[in-house]
Amino acid sequence: MSSSKKRSGRGRHKPAIQVELPLPGPRGDLPAQQPPALPWWQQPPVVIGLAALAALLLLGTVFSQYAAYRDRARAEELQSSLHTRTLRAATRERPLRIEPNPHSWSASPDASIGWPEPPEELEIYIPVAYTNLRNFAITIDKVDHGRVMVLHRLRPDSNNDLRLSINSSALGPGEFRIRLHGYTRLGERQDVGWARLVIN
Repeated sequence: MSSSKKRSGRGRHKPAIQVELPLPGPRGDLPAQQPPALPWWQQPPVVIGLAALAALLLLGTVFSQYAAYRDRARAEELQSSLHTRTLRAATRERPLRIEPNPHSWSASPDASIGWPEPPEELEIYIPVAYTNLRNFAITIDKVDHGRVMVLHRLRPDSNNDLRLSINSSALGPGEFRIRLHGYTRLGERQDVGWARLVIN
């Protein structure tokens, strides 16, 4: 009995008890991790500088394109103006009667014609029967351009019309102001009529 009890007592095992033991601390502080070095072309200042340079080049390209377009348009305008102002031979005559306003400039054109192409010789008749003067001067100005011509000491024909002949290519499209002056017996000039001619 005693031997069996001893054997049974030996066969029993006590349950294991987990004991938390303090872990040993690190032997030393680990060195700080350094980020990898970037190539020079990937550095932030270099990237920012390249972006700014690209923006400046883009702005310069846009401005150059605009300037080139503006210069082409201006060149075409000047070429057209040169073609218009060049005196060319007239192919036929066109009579044109312009009634002047004896008081001031009219609110609307006194005469209007289309731009003749090819050029024509404009035979302009200006009646002056409403005045007793017999010698006249005519001044023609183009609006927004300047003086076109001045004629002195013109006498009316038997129909009391002042006649002048002008090549249409010497005028060009635009509005023309025709001013009549009459010479008195003392040789002084006085305004006697105003007329507006529009060439479209």
